[in-house]
Amino acid sequence: MAVRVKQTVLDIAYKHFKEFGLPLDIEYKSYTGIVGAKEALSPPSVKRSFKAWKYLLHALKLKHPDLGKKPEPVPAPKPAPKAKEAPAPAPSSKAAPAEKKSED
Repeated sequence: MAVRVKQTVLDIAYKHFKEFGLPLDIEYKSYTGIVGAKEALSPPSVKRSFKAWKYLLHALKLKHPDLGKKPEPVPAPKPAPKAKEAPAPAPSSKAAPAEKKSED
């Protein structure tokens, strides 16, 4: 039996999208394949409440903006500071003396 109350349909869709991690640009056929035909919203429910699947997706974007955002990756931890070692000898700034060529 189809559900007619717009908010109820929207809540069911939100629950499914959140639970299964579905993208907001998914087609209805793919949605039913992932969620399961028995649990998914029926086409008459969507049609009576929102006229079309695309309008339901748009309503989800407006009412629940957290669905469209992907969680930001956690930055990698900074490496631990190394124990101080004896400093390497600094290279000398003097150039080695050039050898003179003898002319014969």
